[in-house]
Amino acid sequence: MALIVKKFGGTSVSTKERRQQVLDKIIGEKESGNEVVVVVSAMGRRGDPYATDTFLDMLTDVSPRPAARTKDLLAACGETISACLVAEDLRANGYSAVPVTGLQAGIRTDSRFTNGVVREVDTSYLKEVISRGAVAVVTGFQGYDEKMDLVTLGRGGSDITAIALGGALEADGVEIYTDVPGIAFADPKLVPSAPFLSSIDFSPMYVLAMTGAKVVHPRAVSTAIKFNRPFWVRSTFNDEPGTLIGQKGEAPGGLYGISLMNDMLMASLESEADQLLKECSYNEWFYRKRPEGTTAILEPVKAEEMELDCRFSEVGVVTLQWDPASGITPDLVDQALRSHGIRPEGRFEVPDGGSWAIAPDKAKEALMALYRAPLRQE
Repeated sequence: MALIVKKFGGTSVSTKERRQQVLDKIIGEKESGNEVVVVVSAMGRRGDPYATDTFLDMLTDVSPRPAARTKDLLAACGETISACLVAEDLRANGYSAVPVTGLQAGIRTDSRFTNGVVREVDTSYLKEVISRGAVAVVTGFQGYDEKMDLVTLGRGGSDITAIALGGALEADGVEIYTDVPGIAFADPKLVPSAPFLSSIDFSPMYVLAMTGAKVVHPRAVSTAIKFNRPFWVRSTFNDEPGTLIGQKGEAPGGLYGISLMNDMLMASLESEADQLLKECSYNEWFYRKRPEGTTAILEPVKAEEMELDCRFSEVGVVTLQWDPASGITPDLVDQALRSHGIRPEGRFEVPDGGSWAIAPDKAKEALMALYRAPLRQE
């Protein structure tokens, strides 16, 4: 008998019809003789009646700057509703099920409201539920601190919940269900022909998640690394095998994947590095110090915080992750871009890859050029 943790996102539980597909996945696992812990997100997206952002919009209508503790308490309501509905649906279908809050699940966090970090998990209550043969339906996205205040885990929080529980329970499998059939080599909305990967290791997935790939939040990947817990990304709406994250996979043409971030700014400072510029960069890699000056990639909102005499330019950022044994180098990528008449405005090093700042009207063209380019050095 195996123990499987299954997480279902907001789209998967947003309607009665979609929740039936969720039930089919859970019941199928139980009928296979396995124990199941389910983690659920709030239903739907902003504008839907029980979505997290809908609740938060209600709060900001009352106060434009609500207290962080109050914000977290309200933000967690959507997951509570989902957990109760899924658990009761299972009971109505003849399966024992118990809705479980983050507190009951033993998810202990620090005290950073709206962006908490899981410190430890006490699985004693969950193990008791499992021992009774019941399905534990856990509210994703929430834990509690040492003062017993509810603390939410930020974007990607339900994925973090599932992965942390999988690690603490030493589960045989962790499965993240969403509305896409896995991790694609590139954003299929931009590159419809991009293949879905059967597997990808933690490191390239983390870098791609940090640089624009949106299926999995980078904090979920870092949680999986912390707990050494590989996990699957699958679709709720079909039976495709999905993508296993945490196991080295294929690298078509030497590449693990390509990501794109639009609507970014590149800040250039013609002087020695400034700490404020470093702190405002989008991530730890998007900051480059050179003898002739410093450059950084940042979000437009961060530029408003700058009190430096920087030169700003709008850019898209294309990031590649490659197999170190492939022979691909940043210079080969530069050559491929130049052969298509694209001149990057900046280049940044990331682990086993690189990021290129491209003029906004050329960013998608650059992604397509690199998707098709034979970069591997034989």
